[in-house]
Amino acid sequence: MSRSCAIYRTARCKGTTHSRRDRSEGRVTIILMARLMGGGRPDTHQWLLLAILTVGVGLRLWGISFGLPNINCRPDESLLVHKALAIASGDLNPHFFNYPSFQFYLLALLYGLYFAVGWALGVFAGVEQFEVGFFTDPSAFYLLGRASSALVGGGSVAIVYLLGRGMGGTRAGLLSAAFLATAFLHVRDSHFLTADVPATFHLLVAYVFTWRYIDRARLSSVLLAAVFFGLAISTKYNIALIMPSGLLAVWLVARSPGMASPGRAPFHPWRHAICAAAAMAISFAATSPYVLLDFPTFLRDFQYEQAHFSRGHGLDLGVGWVYHLRVTLFYGLGWTLTAVSAAACLWLARRRQGKDLVLLTGIVLYYLVAGAGKSVFLRYMIPVVPLLCLAAGVWVSHLGAAVRGRWVALAALALMIPGISASLHHNRILSNADTRLQAATWIDQQLPAGTRIAMVGSDFGDPQVHRSRAWLEERLSDVRQAGLPARRLARQLALDGLPPEPSFYVVELRPENPFHLRSVWTDFSLDDIRNAGINWVVVQEHPMISWIDPAFLLQLEAEAVLTCLFGPFEGEGAGSSLFDPIDAYYVPYAGLADVRRPGPTIRIYNVDNG
Repeated sequence: MSRSCAIYRTARCKGTTHSRRDRSEGRVTIILMARLMGGGRPDTHQWLLLAILTVGVGLRLWGISFGLPNINCRPDESLLVHKALAIASGDLNPHFFNYPSFQFYLLALLYGLYFAVGWALGVFAGVEQFEVGFFTDPSAFYLLGRASSALVGGGSVAIVYLLGRGMGGTRAGLLSAAFLATAFLHVRDSHFLTADVPATFHLLVAYVFTWRYIDRARLSSVLLAAVFFGLAISTKYNIALIMPSGLLAVWLVARSPGMASPGRAPFHPWRHAICAAAAMAISFAATSPYVLLDFPTFLRDFQYEQAHFSRGHGLDLGVGWVYHLRVTLFYGLGWTLTAVSAAACLWLARRRQGKDLVLLTGIVLYYLVAGAGKSVFLRYMIPVVPLLCLAAGVWVSHLGAAVRGRWVALAALALMIPGISASLHHNRILSNADTRLQAATWIDQQLPAGTRIAMVGSDFGDPQVHRSRAWLEERLSDVRQAGLPARRLARQLALDGLPPEPSFYVVELRPENPFHLRSVWTDFSLDDIRNAGINWVVVQEHPMISWIDPAFLLQLEAEAVLTCLFGPFEGEGAGSSLFDPIDAYYVPYAGLADVRRPGPTIRIYNVDNG
């Protein structure tokens, strides 16, 4: 039995031994929440909010070092890191507009601060040592970005509390925050150095100022709301789908009875709307300036994303309207909280207060448009998850006013159980060593430096080992010949101390080779591999994504020696686990109990017949 498995089983035994104490603690939790439902004292509210925030941040920080130093364990992370470092080195144009640029600039600032602090403390003697550290082990750069996402995700819980309090009082705020704190999809994506959770945070802050505008009708509030809408759109374009809900607030304020009261200063809704639109545009342009300065490249990349959204990501999973309800929200929020959120939206539509209509408009507009395409990544629903939690919290709080507090507390806990369970299992998986790390460690420790290795599968599933100087020189030549950017490869060859040892010459066995790279083979046999002096073949398999020629695999099994195997599952196979088939993230969104660790099944074969 592995040590991690033994620890996990020991933890379960301890839970059984102390079940009586756990039941007592559970009763205390219910009593506290029951007091909340009944109104409670202000200090009780503060302690509950602190507890909710602690849980929310803790769930998002636990396991954030997963996969490192392998940089392919979460797709898209390396893109953000590399673009941010390029900006920090002096090239302010990202030359990439599939995403807007604000997150790149924030990361560049974060890395600049990291270097400045490290230099002041004597950790880095200069820029070259900083670069060597990145190429040797980039873990710190990824951890900084992931930690910022986790903290922003936890901050979103606090913002949702403010929004809920503004719609239904303290109880509504606490319930809304509790629902988001334990919402599995938001917990999951807060572990990643990606743009979805930060963009949603900016959106929620925009709604805070929108609520203030509805309450006070001050121009300053709508301007601040517009600035944060601009920042949100400058982080992820898709937030623009929710932006009209902010303009709706101006129209609602203009129609409110208080605006026509005698003695009140004249209210000019068109002036507010125009100023807000201008503030949002300036905010976006200031934080994604090369959208305008390099407009042809922006247009090319943006049109690609439009086409990609419409046609899907290779596998046809149907339109998002159905898929996101049946899969993304069903598992990302839990079916109970999804159902309650839907009912809450109907109740808000009937109540028809100003904030209700703004919230509903944002949810409906986003879902209608985001669900119209066939690109149905789970992360596309991140912006509506806090809004649905907010709707549910306000409605459950309303019900709590008419029902005994203890029963509403039990109902609220029941709504959170699926999210809590999924989040705990997810983080447990992340905390165990990835199979790609296990395989890479074995290669580093068992094979001599310079060994030639063939890897079958995809970049995302390969164990990541340092490439030899011969490999880097050959790849640099091929990349330049193909007309592709080669700055990182050139820097690795120019810096002293790189590549770190042990390093290896790796041949990638792939289904296609569009750039004609010499170390990528598409037509091969076991004899070809042996004749090239390759004695080791690494094979990856997984139910989510796997590519291997069945005939080649049969030949391997017949003629090569299986030296070691690293598996991610608790049993022989994936069991009931469900993975996102269009996202190379090797942790399931359902059936998490059947998975022990991230990564594909990796087999290492010795093909030396001499």
